[in-house]
Amino acid sequence: MSRRGLRRWSLLSAALALVLTGPAYAATPPPAAAAVVVEGRTETYRETQPVAPGVELSTVELYGPDGATGEPGWLQTYQMSVDLKAGVQIGRLFPGQVAARRPLLDMAREAGAIAATNADYFDIAASGAPWGVAVQDGELLQSPLPNTKATQTNQTAVMFSEDQIGAIGEIVFEGTVKLPGGTVPLDALNKAELLKDQIGMFTPVWGTYCRCHPVRGVARTIEVVVRDGVVTEVVDVPREGAITEGAFVLVGREAGADALSSLRVGDPVSVDYAVRAPGDMKVKAAVSGRQLIVADGKPLQLPPENNTPEPRTAVGFSADGTKMWLVAVDGRQPEFSRGVGLDELAEMMVKLGAHTALNLDGGGSTTLVVREPGQQQVDLVNRPSDAAGTRPVPTGLAMFLPKGSGKAKGFWVSTATERDRFPGPEAAASWRTERVFPGLTRRLTAAAYDETYGPADKPRNVRPQWRAGNGRVGRVDRDGVFRALASGETTVTAKHGKAAGDIGLTVLGPLARLETGTRRINLLTKDAQGTFEVNGADAAGYAAPIDPADVRLTYDKAALDVTPTGDGAFTVTAKAAEGEHVVTVTAGGVRTELVVGIGTSQDVVDTFDDTSNWDFWSLRATGTASSTPDGHAGNGLKLDYDFTQSTETRGVGIWPSANLLPVAGQPTAFKLWVRSEGHDQRTRLEVVDRNGTLHTIEPAFITEPGWQQITYDVPDGMAYPVSLRRIFFNEINPDARYTGTLVLDELTAVAAG
Repeated sequence: MSRRGLRRWSLLSAALALVLTGPAYAATPPPAAAAVVVEGRTETYRETQPVAPGVELSTVELYGPDGATGEPGWLQTYQMSVDLKAGVQIGRLFPGQVAARRPLLDMAREAGAIAATNADYFDIAASGAPWGVAVQDGELLQSPLPNTKATQTNQTAVMFSEDQIGAIGEIVFEGTVKLPGGTVPLDALNKAELLKDQIGMFTPVWGTYCRCHPVRGVARTIEVVVRDGVVTEVVDVPREGAITEGAFVLVGREAGADALSSLRVGDPVSVDYAVRAPGDMKVKAAVSGRQLIVADGKPLQLPPENNTPEPRTAVGFSADGTKMWLVAVDGRQPEFSRGVGLDELAEMMVKLGAHTALNLDGGGSTTLVVREPGQQQVDLVNRPSDAAGTRPVPTGLAMFLPKGSGKAKGFWVSTATERDRFPGPEAAASWRTERVFPGLTRRLTAAAYDETYGPADKPRNVRPQWRAGNGRVGRVDRDGVFRALASGETTVTAKHGKAAGDIGLTVLGPLARLETGTRRINLLTKDAQGTFEVNGADAAGYAAPIDPADVRLTYDKAALDVTPTGDGAFTVTAKAAEGEHVVTVTAGGVRTELVVGIGTSQDVVDTFDDTSNWDFWSLRATGTASSTPDGHAGNGLKLDYDFTQSTETRGVGIWPSANLLPVAGQPTAFKLWVRSEGHDQRTRLEVVDRNGTLHTIEPAFITEPGWQQITYDVPDGMAYPVSLRRIFFNEINPDARYTGTLVLDELTAVAAG
C-alpha cells in the first residue's frame, strides 16, 4: 500500500508562517493549495496514518487565536477515527484494582492493545479510584455515583455493547442488601466516596486502600465483613487491607450505619445489584467522563470556567454509534501547544462528525498511545504536560485486534529522525523531518506490516529495494539513506515483492544557517549529561533538522564527550569537573557554536533577614508570615498555618511583594533551607521566563522533620532571564488535618560554570 495516500500535509504560506512563528527558521514552505482555516486557527501541518483496518490517526498542528481567550499560539491535536464495524474491539484498561493507578502505556502494552487513551476522572489526591462507572468485559466493577468533588462526575458514561455499538448516556445502578430484618438499599459498589446515609459495598477488586476513606470525617460509621453469605466481622471504623476471595465488605454511614448496626457474627446477608443502560443495552465496557460537550450534533455552550486552555481528552460517536472519534489535545506547553477550552473542543468534535461527545479527564492525565504500522506494541504519541512525565491513571479506553497473518502487505516508510523537538526556549512546531537540504541526507526506515497493520515476518537477510522518484532532486542508497541534490519534491519508495510503501520528501534551498536549539547547556557536575539538536534553515527561512551523520563536531575531548542519540539529536557528557567549553557544529559548510558550562556557582537571592518584601499566600488555609530569629543562619521567614479547614488540597507559601523577583544570570537550580515538622508536604517553586511563561518546579515531598536544603532544578532550555513568582507547600492528603509551622532561610541561585 502506498503511504502517499495515507499521509497528507497542509502547509502555511511562507509570509504567513513568518508572521505567526516569529523566528524565521520556524517558517514553513508555501502550500500547493490555500491554507485551511479551522475556527480561527490555521492548520499548519497534518499527518494521517493507519492504525488498524477502519482506524486512522491524524496528527494536526494549528496556529491562531484561542477560542476563549483570543491569545494566539500553537495547538497540537491527535484525532483518531474508528469504524466500530471494521473488526476492532473496544475495551477498558484496568490496573488490577479499582483503587490503583498505572501509566497508560504500561497497561496498554501489557493488555496487547493497538491504541488507548486515558478516560475517567479519579480520586487523584488519595485512593486513585475512578469517580465514575466501570464495566470491564461485561462485569460491573464500580457503580456510577454523583459525588461532591470539583470534577462533579455524574452518571453520564461512554459505553460499548457486545456487538460494538458505542453510545453516551446514563448508566443507572440499582442494588439492595437483604438483612435478617428486611431489605435496605445498596447505594454504591467500590466507590471512593459515600454520600450521607448511604451503604457501599467493597469487593476484592477494590484493593487494599482504606475503606475509611469514603467516610472520612463522619462520626457514625460501620464495617461489616460477609463471607460465603454470613457475617464474620462487625467493626465501628472501616479498615484497610485486602478482601479475601468469596467475601465482601459493607460500609455504612449515618442512617446507613444504623441499618447495619443490628448485624451480628453469623447473621445471613446477601446483596443484589445491576445496572441499566439506555435502550437496555448489554454493556461490554463502560467508563465515565465529566461534561457532555456535543448533543444532537451541536456543540454545547459551557460555563467560562471550563474554557481555559488545557490539555484535553474527548470521545464522540456518530448518530448510529458505529463510528467513534477519540481526540487528545496537548496543552500547558506554550512553545508546543497551549491547550483548548471545552467550547472549542466541542466544535472540533462536531467538525469531525460527532453526534454526541463527552469530555474525559484532561490536564496531566491526557495520554494517547498508538501502535505504528509494522510495530509490535504501542508507543506514546502525545506529550503529557506533567513535568514528571506520564501520569499514572486508573483506567483507559483501548482498542484490540486479533493477531494478523504476519505476511507483508506493505511498508510503513518514515524518517529515522524523530518529529518531536527537544524542549527549548522559543515557540516552535514539531520538526518537518520530511524536509532536507541540498547536499545533506535523511535516513529512512521501512517497517513491513500485514493486513492488520501489525508487524510482518520477513527473513533477516531480506531488505526492501529503495527508489527515488525524481533523480534530479535526490537519490537513495540500498540502506535507505536519501541524499538531496537539488531543490524540489520527490517520492521515495521501499519495495519487496508485492509489498511497497513510500514517503514524500521536500528538498529546500541551500543551507544558510545552523542552530542547536539551545545556545548553552549547563552541566553541574562531572558525568552530568545534556541533550541538543542541530537544525538548519535556508535563506527563505524554511527549517529542517540535520541528521547527525551530516554534522561535524569540534570540541575538547578531554572535557566533553558528544555522541548521537539515534533519533536525530546529540548527548553531551561532562568529563571535566568545571569550566566553560565550546562545541563547534558544522554541516553543509555552515557553522555555529554551543557553549557547555560545567560546575556551579551560587548566588544568594534572599537571606530572609528582612521579610518585608514577601507577602503571605494560602490556598484553603489561613496563616501568617513573620520574621523569626530561629533561621538556619540568623533570621528566617516563619509560616504559621492552619490546614484543618478543608479536606481538599491546601497550601501555604510566599510571593514577592512586587509580584515578581528578577534573578540575575542563568540559574540552573534554586536551593532553599526549610525547617519542617515532617508532615509529608509537597513543595513547589514557580519561575516566569523572559517570554512570560510560568514554570512550576516540583522536586519532591518534604517528609522528614528538621532543617533540610531543598533543590529546585530549573527545566532544560529555559528562556532566560527568569523571575521568581512563588514558593509554596501543599498538603494533598484529605485525611491530614493539622496546624503547623515552616521556617524558610537562605534562598540561593545555582549557576553553571
